[in-house]
Amino acid sequence: MSINSQKINVNSNKLTQVILTSILCSSLFTSSIFAADISFEIEGVNAQPSKIYAQLFNSQDSYSKGEALSATYLQAKQGINKVIFTNIPVGQYAIRFFQDENNNGTLDTNLFGMPSEGYGFSNNAKPNYGPVGYQDAAFTVTEQQDPVINQTQIIY
Repeated sequence: MSINSQKINVNSNKLTQVILTSILCSSLFTSSIFAADISFEIEGVNAQPSKIYAQLFNSQDSYSKGEALSATYLQAKQGINKVIFTNIPVGQYAIRFFQDENNNGTLDTNLFGMPSEGYGFSNNAKPNYGPVGYQDAAFTVTEQQDPVINQTQIIY
């Protein structure tokens, strides 16, 4: 066997190893990635023409800073309203929302700092002499759930 044929043989073996390694790595990464949809159901919404603004948080820190992982809004309708967050990876999350009853884009408060428009949190968490904390509103997305359903009652 000549030197040139040995080089070709060695190069083709290396190419085969690279291809097999690439296939193995890509199958490992694609099989370990999981994303679910979160269906957040808000009950008791009034009939006033308005929007519901919802924010999804993935940590205590982002919740405290108001830095949402995802945010959306929908036209409010009387009864049950559903907010859907899609392609959410496994982890812990919390949702907070408000119904913008006067359509000014902000949650209005009274003289004492209490919300004067409908609002709420995931897990149907309720404020207790202060804002609801992340841990009270937190829920977990696992690989066994799709979609993840969380329900709450709006607070007026």
